[in-house]
Amino acid sequence: MAKPIITIIGLGLTGASVGLGLQRTPGNFEVVGHDKNPEAAQQARRQGAVQRVEWNLYNAYADAELIVLAVPVSELQALFTHLSQELKPNTLVFALVDVMQPAIDLAAEYLPQHHHFVVGHPILSGVGGTLTIRADLFDEATFCIAPGVNAESSAVQMASDFVERLGAKPLFVDVQEHDGMIAGVEQLPQLLAAAIMHMNSTAVSWRDVKRLAGRPFAQATALDHSAEHLFAALQVNRHNLLLRIDQLQEELAEWRELLITEAQPDQAHPLLANLERTVQARLEWEAQSILKNWDVASEPLPIESKGSLRQMFFGNLLSRSKKP
Repeated sequence: MAKPIITIIGLGLTGASVGLGLQRTPGNFEVVGHDKNPEAAQQARRQGAVQRVEWNLYNAYADAELIVLAVPVSELQALFTHLSQELKPNTLVFALVDVMQPAIDLAAEYLPQHHHFVVGHPILSGVGGTLTIRADLFDEATFCIAPGVNAESSAVQMASDFVERLGAKPLFVDVQEHDGMIAGVEQLPQLLAAAIMHMNSTAVSWRDVKRLAGRPFAQATALDHSAEHLFAALQVNRHNLLLRIDQLQEELAEWRELLITEAQPDQAHPLLANLERTVQARLEWEAQSILKNWDVASEPLPIESKGSLRQMFFGNLLSRSKKP
């Protein structure tokens, strides 16, 4: 009997690391990969992230019981259009995205009758090191999960088992709250990075200034995506992002006032006090991020699984083995 197939579409940092993470322990499944970039697909195969690659998209997912979409939001519409034509009814489609609501809306439009669509967002801090393709990339990481419009509980449970097999910690979230928070902690920093780079690189003095731009400038202007992918992500979540920009403008105005304020005799400068609180908050967050140990532990929402999808495909194969 042929092994069940997991197909990973998109073999960049996230997709290839998913493939490696799945195969750290033996499993009764085959991992098939597809990427529109042939070089990325071959690299993933050489690294052992997938057991085989398929150049044809249909051939990659036609027999799959689980399809992982590790692509930018801007590519989902085209993928859903393709999937809608041949997708098997019981296949779990698990889209890994930065913003959830737009992905769920697209799935509802292009896969309206499919009851096994789930979105996920792995939170990769990268504190203390560079993010690279590796099997332990998701170890102890928070992995946000939310069901699609018509998702059955068995599909959500299967996605949770999948996340646990990768070594991550599933966190069931409200998609609107998630996208609002992501606008502040992921997208606003990216927009600021672009703004700082644009402000400096378009200045008349840039020819001389760029010689003085060192590590702080490099860190502040690092952009994680191409212009096209960043544009699409900002556009689909712009309502939340606009709210964060308004908050940032108010915050900058307060810091500007602190900068021009004169210190009172025998009192600490208010700017220094603010900086001390901020630096301490940053240090505490960094320590928690490295240790994956947060003040408040969120309990997953209870899920009543029908068991049909899970048992049909993996049984308990996606559950992490318990150490004696």
